[in-house]
Amino acid sequence: MSLATTPITTSPEPLISLKRAAALGYGGYSTLRRDIKAGLLPAVKIGNRLMVRSSDLEVRAVPERPAPFEDAVKHIVATAPPLTDEQVQRLFALLGGAA
Repeated sequence: MSLATTPITTSPEPLISLKRAAALGYGGYSTLRRDIKAGLLPAVKIGNRLMVRSSDLEVRAVPERPAPFEDAVKHIVATAPPLTDEQVQRLFALLGGAA
C-alpha cells in the first residue's frame, strides 16, 4: 500500500475519508482502496483510517462527455432488429408518408 510519509501537520489541505469520498461520487469505497494499494491514489493513514486529499480526488474526476446526437442515432440503428415489410409500411404511414 502506497501511503504518504509526510507528517499530517504539514499538509494545509483538508483530508477526506474514503467513505466521504465515495459518498461524494469519486468512486466506490473498494475502488478507492484498490487504487491506493496500487499507488494510483496517494493517501495518509490516521489511526486505522485512510484519508485522501481533495485535490487528489479532483484530478481523478473527469466529466463524461455524452455521445453526440448523430453517434447515438448510429448506435440505435446498428443495434435495432430488422423490420418486417408490414412494420416499415406502418411506420411510413405514421410518419407522414403514403403507404
